[in-house]
Order: sequence, then structure tokens, then C-alpha cells
Amino acid sequence: MITGGVLTAASLAVGAAGPLPAAHADTGTSVGSAVAASSSSRGLHYVALGDSYASGFGVAPYGSGPAAGCAQSTTDYPHQVASSLGLRLDDRSCAGATTANVTRVPQPTGAGNVTAAPQVAALSASTDVVTISIGGNDLGFTDVVTNCIALGQDGPLFSDINGVSYDHCKDHYAPVVHGVERDRLAARIKNTVAPRLAQTFRTIAQRAPRAKVFVVGYPMIAPDAAQSPKGCFSSIIGDSGLEPPFPQNSFPFTGTDTAYFHKTEAELDGAIQSAAQARGFTYVSTFDGSSAHTACASAGSAWIAGLTLTDHPDPANSTKLGDTGYGLLFGSLHPNAAGVAYLRDQTVAAITRAHGHTHG
Repeated sequence: MITGGVLTAASLAVGAAGPLPAAHADTGTSVGSAVAASSSSRGLHYVALGDSYASGFGVAPYGSGPAAGCAQSTTDYPHQVASSLGLRLDDRSCAGATTANVTRVPQPTGAGNVTAAPQVAALSASTDVVTISIGGNDLGFTDVVTNCIALGQDGPLFSDINGVSYDHCKDHYAPVVHGVERDRLAARIKNTVAPRLAQTFRTIAQRAPRAKVFVVGYPMIAPDAAQSPKGCFSSIIGDSGLEPPFPQNSFPFTGTDTAYFHKTEAELDGAIQSAAQARGFTYVSTFDGSSAHTACASAGSAWIAGLTLTDHPDPANSTKLGDTGYGLLFGSLHPNAAGVAYLRDQTVAAITRAHGHTHG
């Protein structure tokens, strides 16, 4: 989700290649039981669509498809789902994709002049199964995240927004005008993202009329008040000021902005679910089920990687943070290997149910 101009391709240490964790008890299924229940789906044509949350951005190693620069992990959830259920996979997911890149607009990937073709080109009347994770880049969540990095629990922000200094980025995105909050992100979800989702899902239905389509929602990034009533700030620069080494997997957002992030995520989740169900697609919810495993969770429990700063931005592994001279390592605020396993398990369970099987 949080890709595009800021977070595109390569790796983050927390998502380094290695054995994937076993399925968690609360994810609804396991790979072993899915394989045992996969006879009716084996050999079906499966097309995976979507952005960095589908492509496994941050979890190396990466393959070359669908185009150089897409940061598509060889162990992203579509690859694992296909392996578990014996599906024939055509994975078109690409980090940074918007709904337009799914349906009609070639996507520049940042690898020279390379572009990825519109993802629905892979769909046809012979497509049996489709998964898609999309919508975050239409909201512009990358800019929100980078704009909202704070130096302390109560601010100020790491850098100005349009030349203005804030303690909380909510004051920029949801200012109170004449006593009324004007939430720009909520308005964008309603007026821009939701209609784009509806159009995207309509196009998928037209291009793959026989397919069973599974819309995989985004897991929770920022905790709700029950999980973190006062926020869960951790510094992106640590105790040494702006000198490395910097902390890994930080969550440098004020309590005010953490609550605002969570509210915005919930609104986006609701919009995606509504659009999916309106089209008759299966919505694969991952939001509430990941509430104890956000980027704020303790080490070993988080399914979402935090932010890691570098003072040597390198296009091969990081992106510059505005005009500060610093950068963020790739994979920030994306599922780590455990998070990808959770997405896999939820998706496998949904596909297996749709094909008339139970687990066990």
C-alpha cells in the first residue's frame, strides 16, 4: 500500500528472506490443512492483482515479475496461496500500484524507463480465481506517513508540511474550521477512493466473468485505543540525535496522529469492503484480526514493520525523506514475513470455503 513515490522496491532487515513462520492460531487456517483441502481448486488459473501489500514489498528475495522495479517477493501471499492450493499463478501485483494501474494506466516502476502493463491484461474468460489488494495509494498514504513522522510523543513533526510546522499532522489533514473538523482524508476516501474501487471491481468482473474474486483488505498498521490508549511512540532517531546508528522498526507518530491513522485505516477498510460486497466479490478481512500485531506490537509479535531511518539514502534500498538528507529503508509499514503469512492464511481460508471445502 504505502509505496509509489516514497517506498518502492528492495528489502528491510526485518523482512529478510528465511523460513516463513507457522500459521498463527487466530488466523483461521494453516497451510497444512489448506493443502489437504485443496483438491477442487488444484490446477485453477489464478491471477493476483494489487499493490505492495500484495507484492510482498519488504520481504526478500524478489523476482523479476511483472516488471523490473515492482518489488514482487517470491514469497508474497499470492505465491504462498498458489502453492498451498495448487493454483496456476499469474502474479501481476506491483509495489506502488493504484487502481488506475490495475485497470488502464501502465505503471512506471522506478527501474529506469520500465513500466508494468495494466494488471487486468492478465484476466480472461478462463480465469478462475482473482485476488486483489488495492486502494491505499489512491488515498496517498505514503505522503501521509512521511509527513506525519514526529520527533517526540507530542511533536513537533520531523519536517514541515508545505512550509508549515505542526506538532501533529492531524492539524493539517483534519483542521478544525469554525468549530467543525474538515477531514481531508475521510473526504478523499468517500469522494475519490470509493468510486475508483467500484470502477476497478467492475472492470475485473467484465474481464474475468467466470472468476471468483477475493478482495484482500489491509491489516491494521496503527493500533486502536484499546491496544494503545496513549499511543506507542518510539523515536526514529533514538538517543543520539541525528547521528547513526538509528533505531530499527520505530513508530514515530504522536498519540494524536496514531489515533487519526487508525480512524483513517478503519474508514478505508470499510470503503473497500463495501465496494467489494456491492460487486458480489468476497471480502477477506484482515483488519480486526491483526489488531494485536500492529507496528506498535512488541518485538516478535508485530506483523507490520516499523520505520528505519538512514543518513545515506540509496535508491537501491531507501528513499529520501523530503529535503532532509535522510531516507527511509524500504519495507516500512508493510507486512513482515509473519504478516505475509497472516494474509496467506486468511486468503487460503476464503478460497477454500468458496470451493466447498472445510479444513481439517
